Amino acid sequence: MSKSEVVTSAPRVPAADAILPKPPGGAGLEAVFRPKSIAVIGASRDRSTVGGALFHNLLKHDFQGPIYPVNPKSAVVQSVRAYPTIADVPEAVDLAVMVVPAKFVNQTLEDCGKKGVKAAVVISAGFKEVGGEGVQRERDMVQIARRYGMRVIGPNCLGVLNTEPGTSMDATFAPPYPPAGTVAFSSQSGALGLAILEYATALNIGISHFVSVGNKADVSGNDLLEFWERDPNTSMVLLYLESFGNPRRFLEIARRVGRTKPIVAVKSGRTAAGMRAASSHTGSLAGTDSAVTALCHQAGVIRTDTMEEMFDVAMVLANQPVPTGNRVGIITNAGGPAIMATDACESNGIEVVALTEETRKALQAFLPAEASVRNPVDMIASATAESFEKAVRIVANDPNVDSLIVLYVPPIVTNPLEIAQAIVRGNEEAKADRAAAGQGPKPVLSCFLGSHGVPEGLKSLQAGHIPSYTFPGSRGHRARARGEVRRVAEVARRQGARVHRRRSRRDAPADRPGARARRGRGRQLVAHAGRSRVAARRVAHHDAGDRVRAFGRRSGHVGRAARVPGRGQARERHDHAQERRRRRAARPAQLEGRA
Repeated sequence: MSKSEVVTSAPRVPAADAILPKPPGGAGLEAVFRPKSIAVIGASRDRSTVGGALFHNLLKHDFQGPIYPVNPKSAVVQSVRAYPTIADVPEAVDLAVMVVPAKFVNQTLEDCGKKGVKAAVVISAGFKEVGGEGVQRERDMVQIARRYGMRVIGPNCLGVLNTEPGTSMDATFAPPYPPAGTVAFSSQSGALGLAILEYATALNIGISHFVSVGNKADVSGNDLLEFWERDPNTSMVLLYLESFGNPRRFLEIARRVGRTKPIVAVKSGRTAAGMRAASSHTGSLAGTDSAVTALCHQAGVIRTDTMEEMFDVAMVLANQPVPTGNRVGIITNAGGPAIMATDACESNGIEVVALTEETRKALQAFLPAEASVRNPVDMIASATAESFEKAVRIVANDPNVDSLIVLYVPPIVTNPLEIAQAIVRGNEEAKADRAAAGQGPKPVLSCFLGSHGVPEGLKSLQAGHIPSYTFPGSRGHRARARGEVRRVAEVARRQGARVHRRRSRRDAPADRPGARARRGRGRQLVAHAGRSRVAARRVAHHDAGDRVRAFGRRSGHVGRAARVPGRGQARERHDHAQERRRRRAARPAQLEGRA
């Protein structure tokens, strides 16, 4: 073997300060969500502290495994024997939760690595988000974790939670504990995570996993998406984002995951001031809002502007089937709310259709003469629980209707609990009728004016799960939620196993509603990906969707924004440039004539 062959065949040794690569595909996160044992480093006897509250939550919610408090100053923490260091714990530890000052985190993580700990959750703040030496401290922390093969959540985070009965792990210091369910939630803000858990509990939205990722030093939202893609206990993913670490990877993963599990995201930092705030909060660089909108559109992610809108969408997806179309039927006992709901639906692309003659005759058979059997069906204020039950069953079985909205204004003569139970019975009867005909159920939403979430009568019935909203069309959020769900349903239905089917220019003519806007988003995304204006314009005029995805895969990140002209704008600018050059060339001759 020659000297050159020896040199070229030698393995490449990374620089001493180089960050080792992370495990692929969300590997190692099983120890985060389903650890066999947990050590809380910094566990406190005082429940008013973060370490005390977190340790108490693990005990309170019956974690199915041993919990080891680590505290060098206390022999017993909350009636559990404590250990001075992680090395003194006699058994193996899968997950270490650290609530120690930032300057001690890296040495503690080194001790965890020597102990054989598989994963760590770093609650402590004082890293990249504070700048200065915090940046290097976080870099060193990641290097230590990679050297020992550990996965790290955080730092600067609220913790993690898993409601599965076989785990029952609440490794957070948040007071609320949400009901078990199939909705996974990742939040980049720990403080907002507190409100998220409270809101999910109030709306009875079942959570499978909750993660506060903080600075995302190691485990990112992309890693979590890949883990939840394989997780059988998760059917939907909610994201609160302040930044995208790797937009190209997010696009690929979200597009794949969204085929079977809807993804709903709130991306903050839409303005310049918001982006500065996000940078100071978790040390992240937030992308421009137009690029984020284009990215979510390409990935099939439902993007909402506020947390309230996110939960409006989540209540539909978590409790009801996805609609098969955009035609809606409305049942009410008051005309005003029905008008509001109709306006909100129509303005969000949902059609309030005419009911069939058979449906109208069936409604006329039991409703008073003053009632309206058109859509919306106004049963007037005297409508009884029996009337609601029959109307829900009849309208839900109408072949012109893809989904149903039931509005209820509580008058003196009826009991809201009875109405709620009647709606559930009517829906169950309609589902049985459709099942007998070999058809699937239709989504049913309700609006009990003044009651947000799930009415008590619906909560008490296992088969109910019909979400309720406070007001019909309030700020457009509720209708928008239905519109976004409908849009995702149409995409999934039209494209089968893929979220985005390739579409030629003939399939999407320029005069089709929304086609111009979609091409505009395509131009934006390509421009943000760093392509030249000429290339971006060519992509925008020829099948934007396919080529944007191809450029996105090659580019690897979303960078500086650039305005990309269309073909007509480019020609106009070219003509202006030619005219300016002609005038400059003629200027010396004009000056000579004046002389």
